Amino acid sequence: MRALSDVELLRQEAAWLRDVARRTRVYARAFPDLGDDERRRIQAAVFHAWIRTRFPLNLQFVTNYAATVITAVGMAAASTVAGLTGAVFAADSNGSAGAPWWLFPLAVWAAVCVGALYAARHDVELVVSLFDRLGRTGTAWRLRNPQLAYWFVPATLLATVVVGAVASWLAVATALTVGPGGRLTAAAAGLFGLLLGAQANQWIASVERVLNRRYRQPHRSRPLDSLLVELMTATSACFHGRSRWWDPRHVAVVRARLAEAVVAAQDHGDTRRRTSITEVASRRQARQFHATLAELVRRHDRAITHARTAREYDTVLASLRSGVLALVDGDLDALLEHGATEPPASKAARLLRRTAPSLTLVAFAVVIPLLPGVDGATGGGVRVLLLMTAALALTPAGDSASGSVRSALERSLFPKGAS
Repeated sequence: MRALSDVELLRQEAAWLRDVARRTRVYARAFPDLGDDERRRIQAAVFHAWIRTRFPLNLQFVTNYAATVITAVGMAAASTVAGLTGAVFAADSNGSAGAPWWLFPLAVWAAVCVGALYAARHDVELVVSLFDRLGRTGTAWRLRNPQLAYWFVPATLLATVVVGAVASWLAVATALTVGPGGRLTAAAAGLFGLLLGAQANQWIASVERVLNRRYRQPHRSRPLDSLLVELMTATSACFHGRSRWWDPRHVAVVRARLAEAVVAAQDHGDTRRRTSITEVASRRQARQFHATLAELVRRHDRAITHARTAREYDTVLASLRSGVLALVDGDLDALLEHGATEPPASKAARLLRRTAPSLTLVAFAVVIPLLPGVDGATGGGVRVLLLMTAALALTPAGDSASGSVRSALERSLFPKGAS
């Protein structure tokens, strides 16, 4: 079984090139004040940068499959550790008598499958609509001509559905036969699994980025190609949504594009490849430069979020256009014209902002079980819930700390209602 046949690869590569050419034409419309020749120059620069930064289609398939497998293994390991941790807490609780140790890992596994299916709901819809269009004849042809790209995603989703259904049935049936302490701990483990599974797409994307950087061809792309493409995409989204500048959904789209531009601005891998590990000063200078670029993009994100009038929105749009033109012209002085007015946040400040919710949850995990009136069973379940949520809060899609603390307090103060 192959990833894709040579003919299919060429066909999809050609389709991708046509799609990129179409998109760059649309993106160039974000510069209506420029002449046709200038717009074509910008379009060509973005098109070539896009091609240089792109990974071959076969590599994209391989990294996606590898990232999916690595994510599945990582989530299975995390589920096992979390479930065994819940089993340890349940063993110390009088209300968990009769709860088998495997109930808690099983509850996490079942919830992870449910959360992953929710995160991949759009993929499920695409797979169902694909086979609906193919019909029996097209499906039979794919069975006779098996290729990994045809069956990897459907097989993965089907396996997730089967494992999730079986594990959920067994976990629920077993939890109904144990004490209230065991059910509460199993519910906390299930909540952890739901939150973990809901981040499946983020995990896969993170692993894909790591693999893509690992196998990137250094001689192809130029240092700021990725930033040019992402900033052009954000500028186009900002321009084409000008008539709905106040719409939160449109602002969310623009901010998502700017978030991709922040990631591209922070990438200083080219400097790392040009220097050795002993050239600390050069690498520090590169990090500072790219941190400044990222902060400039974040400033546009904050400005577009707080735009109160169309004029303020147009100011942000004009600034984005200037940034694209500066990148196309290679004019770094114009690009960093306002870069020194607001220094980027230090690593310590960013780390504190990132870990503050988790530290808060850990503090509550220590204090709540010690409160008067909290029995051992309830306190153990609360501790498991908060510690697991604290671990998830360190991830990009971490849950809100306030909601988890409020839920934990309710269960601690009203154990009968929680059970």
